[in-house]
Amino acid sequence: MATTVKKALPVLGAALVTAAMVGAPTANAGMRVGNYEVLTDRWNDHAWIWSVAHSCGGPECATWIEDPVIAPETDNLNVIGIPRPLKSQRIQNTAYYADGRYTLTVDVIDGVRCVGYNLPSHDVYSWDAVSLAGTIDSTYNAGCYGAPGGASTYTFALRTY
Repeated sequence: MATTVKKALPVLGAALVTAAMVGAPTANAGMRVGNYEVLTDRWNDHAWIWSVAHSCGGPECATWIEDPVIAPETDNLNVIGIPRPLKSQRIQNTAYYADGRYTLTVDVIDGVRCVGYNLPSHDVYSWDAVSLAGTIDSTYNAGCYGAPGGASTYTFALRTY
């Protein structure tokens, strides 16, 4: 009987360690990997879905191209922004995590919408890791119809999709 118990202990120990790791909180426990709908006052002609995965520092991170053993995940997240409908270009970059917030910087080729044409913008998304609410700070070199460049701030929130 004692021999059976001794043989079972390593298996039981491994199961307990695995269960503890699965339930263990991470530094970015407020933001989970998955798909999110971007709720914002910025766009009136389309919406965005973000596909959020762990980041390992490369643009192909969290895809079948990157090996998680060679490039392990970090607290940063890989964000792929998919427009609905497909009126805009997809965006992708790393959302960096620090002090309970994420920051995602993207250059959007059609960030300034004018009737008949679009202009580029540089957008910085910053949001709280727990509430998933934040702001978009958008800067652009030129406005519509020859207007000067400028900056605009919008609010947004992420909702599980």
